[in-house]
Amino acid sequence: MPRLRPSLFWTARRDISPFAALLLRVCRDVPSAANELRWIREHIALTSSPAPPKFRLWKLCEKRAKGTPLQYVLGTQPFGGLEIKCRPGVLIPRHETEAYTTELAQILVRHQPSSSTPLSILDLCTGTGCIALGLLSLLPSPVHIHGIDISPTAISLANTNLHHNTRLGLLPPQPSSIHFTPADIFSPFLLPFLTQPTWDLLISNPPYISRGAFARETARAVRNYEPRLALVPDRDGETAVLGCASEDVFYARLLQLAGILAPRRVFFEVAGIEQAARVVDMVRGDARLSGFYPQVEIWRDSPHEEYEMQRVRNYEVPFRGSGGARGVYLCRHDQR
Repeated sequence: MPRLRPSLFWTARRDISPFAALLLRVCRDVPSAANELRWIREHIALTSSPAPPKFRLWKLCEKRAKGTPLQYVLGTQPFGGLEIKCRPGVLIPRHETEAYTTELAQILVRHQPSSSTPLSILDLCTGTGCIALGLLSLLPSPVHIHGIDISPTAISLANTNLHHNTRLGLLPPQPSSIHFTPADIFSPFLLPFLTQPTWDLLISNPPYISRGAFARETARAVRNYEPRLALVPDRDGETAVLGCASEDVFYARLLQLAGILAPRRVFFEVAGIEQAARVVDMVRGDARLSGFYPQVEIWRDSPHEEYEMQRVRNYEVPFRGSGGARGVYLCRHDQR
């Protein structure tokens, strides 16, 4: 990373605040430092503490300047109309995740068979619960949502986010049913938890980064502060059994579950076009899955309605939206 010019620090200190100059270490430009300083000041104004405000401002700016993600400094991240609490040990929600969550909610509403029939959604590797809660906020009641994660820390935070956003009036008080369960999706004892007769959507943002890519390609803040458990699949035994690349092992298992549970729609977040292509291969290479899910799409970062056909390996696949490849969407043959 190139060194910043000293004049930038002088400008930030003179025109904004010494705290903005401190934030330049991570923000890298004056407007971004000014924005982050404003958000930190707003956070201090809205939260109570026995410590003096200026001391809190210094401590939070110092923490951010050392590389702590802003979401962990502030403790929250907007997600649609929700306020998602963020804590170390649980992956921070991303804007791209919010974009496909909104798009999927619109599809579910358009294809809901009856307003009196509850939609049922299974969110595997739920993390903060942002996807499950985002869908709950966007879908008409009644809705049944089950979020699962191996991390007890994540499950605790997902429940906290449910209660926090309900208390703020951002989620409806329940006639809807939503619950979060700690479980390992690779466990043979998982299926009894999933008793819903038919799932309308199976969705997952699983760990999908290889060990090498994690070391070489992820941002320093991600490597140093976000949980490796949520990013890198350390599943060597399952990788050998399922016969796939280590970074794809969750998709192999998720597609196993899709074959058993037969959800009407499936969506997996992926790391980019190469991984998306491998997931398409897994579906198209399985005669049962391919017959069951004839509609296979690759969604980009902003998955608006525009489509274009592209050749992926040996298949013509619709690409939806703009930006980089962000997810793979499957639709059952009887739902198109």
